[in-house]
Amino acid sequence: MCGTLVFGQWNEQYLIAYQDTTSEQNLIGYKNRSGEIVINPQFTTVYTDTMYVMAIVIKDGDLVGINRNEKILLKPFIYDNGPDYVEEGLFRFVEKNKIGFSDPNGRKIIKAKYDFAEPFHNGLSPYTLGGYKQFDKSGEHWWWVGGYESGFINKKGQEFSKVTELKNNQREAWTKKGKYYLLNEQGYIIKNPKQ
Repeated sequence: MCGTLVFGQWNEQYLIAYQDTTSEQNLIGYKNRSGEIVINPQFTTVYTDTMYVMAIVIKDGDLVGINRNEKILLKPFIYDNGPDYVEEGLFRFVEKNKIGFSDPNGRKIIKAKYDFAEPFHNGLSPYTLGGYKQFDKSGEHWWWVGGYESGFINKKGQEFSKVTELKNNQREAWTKKGKYYLLNEQGYIIKNPKQ
């Protein structure tokens, strides 16, 4: 087992990852608190030791988020050779080669439509449309370059083309159409000062 990512802690009915040491492969599954097997051992690696709503596992060679019925909910963005970290309550997932954001329960909060997006910080995520990965000489590390559009999104999926630095717990922001807003430190619109 790897790590102890815990997804969706409000539900007290949780499952615990366990390793089947009776098989040669030492596969991992999930049991309930009574010790009953809920998900048969079938995974070589899991990233969620305690499953509330969703678990991140390697299934059929892919890193995926599954529910208790083993339905694939999403494919997390891979960061540091594992699933993306939860930042400010959301993490990145990938769908049709685009990036979106999910909550720890596998609910897709922001549609996967960005070619690249960074984790949330102070309520905003920088995004890019277009562009490509630029690899270093070793081929191990990369960064995103180019693109035909860049901007910022908040946790409601509202897009801004320009934002100022956070000052006195608020920042100025402009949409692609030039509409002006004030945002709080969580990236939510406080008001349109010109209204």
